[in-house]
Amino acid sequence: MDFVFKFDVFSPLTIFIRLSLAMLAGFLIGLDRERHSQPAGLRTHMVIALGAALIMMLSMGIPSEHLAKGYNADPGRLAAQVISGIGFLGAGAIFRFGFNVKGLTTAASIWTTSGIGLCFGAGYYFLGGVSTVFLIIILYVFNKIEDLIIERRDWRVITVDFDSKNLSGSNILAVIKSYGITVKQPSVIENLETKSTEIMINCRIDEDLELRNLFDSIKALGHIKTIRID
Repeated sequence: MDFVFKFDVFSPLTIFIRLSLAMLAGFLIGLDRERHSQPAGLRTHMVIALGAALIMMLSMGIPSEHLAKGYNADPGRLAAQVISGIGFLGAGAIFRFGFNVKGLTTAASIWTTSGIGLCFGAGYYFLGGVSTVFLIIILYVFNKIEDLIIERRDWRVITVDFDSKNLSGSNILAVIKSYGITVKQPSVIENLETKSTEIMINCRIDEDLELRNLFDSIKALGHIKTIRID
């Protein structure tokens, strides 16, 4: 018996309720990821929650059928594979952008959503519901808090090719630092034939920085051949 709705665990109504709640949780979590333009969005999270709930109910149904026939069975064995197997799907949401790794939060939300689906599939409605609320709070509310208390900066590489006879790398570094950019490990390549110099600067740039203004400031120095930001 379902200990909340008092229906048979495998009645059509109980199955419908549990799968619907799992999909609703996936919808609410995926909606936030969709708004942040993440690779795993609304439908992905709904499908994960639905699949986890389905497997949880299946893992409960098969043992109960075998126990009635006198066989031993573990109802958690099939569900346990979801937790380990979902990691491969979460890895697909992680991608590298230059020196920065994106999608870790989405990968974590995928893994947690599978656990929420297992909760609803097993009939632990309060546990699944509270976990859904907490996960949404982490994804939405704490994202706003991070914007207020943490300065978001990405690792980037600024490459400038310039005429070394009329301009020095220190002038370029001074312009870059004037924008509050943290500079680390600059490297210089000198071309003896063309008398040009290429300076590569590893730095951390504020996400909100208008790169066009930085480009224009470097160009204003004169004797600049190319500028590239990766």
